[in-house]
Amino acid sequence: MPEQRAKSGTVEAKDLELIYKHFDGRKHDFEAVASAVAARVLRGAGNSYVEGWLTRRSGDGGPDFVGRLDIGSGLAGTSLVVLGQAKCVKLDNLVTAEQIVRVVARLRRGWIGVYVTTGAHSVPAQTEMVEDQYPIVLINGLELARELRSMARDDHGGDLGACLGHILAQREIAITNRRPEEILLG
Repeated sequence: MPEQRAKSGTVEAKDLELIYKHFDGRKHDFEAVASAVAARVLRGAGNSYVEGWLTRRSGDGGPDFVGRLDIGSGLAGTSLVVLGQAKCVKLDNLVTAEQIVRVVARLRRGWIGVYVTTGAHSVPAQTEMVEDQYPIVLINGLELARELRSMARDDHGGDLGACLGHILAQREIAITNRRPEEILLG
């Protein structure tokens, strides 16, 4: 998976190491960062994305964050529930198809998933997502590092640590156990 892994000694490799060390043992905090990165990725395609909330820590393997993707407008528009999964894992870890399918299994018609990891997605996982046409966006560690570096450049003078601190300090997202479809009400 070289295309998903930062080359040793690069800015991305250093950033990813910093990100992993910052959140190792603080996985719930990583969920806030994953939610912010997912929002940036989804908005980057010109879409309207609304961040919803982080879910409570439950250890049940359920979604970690909820958002809403708005497509079109007025009668020509629709909104999709976005279920997000965040996994801060060792940088050489591979996310398996089974791990991603757990997120897909929670999706309902008109929902999409986002799986954000500090690791990489295995080739079988990527293949299964394409072949089975699962509505899920996969954000690997290299993409995570690039997006956070871009956020740091845009808003924090290039200081990645300040960017991470800002995301955590400025989170207006509530931590709740609301039902995901409630995102469509607001």
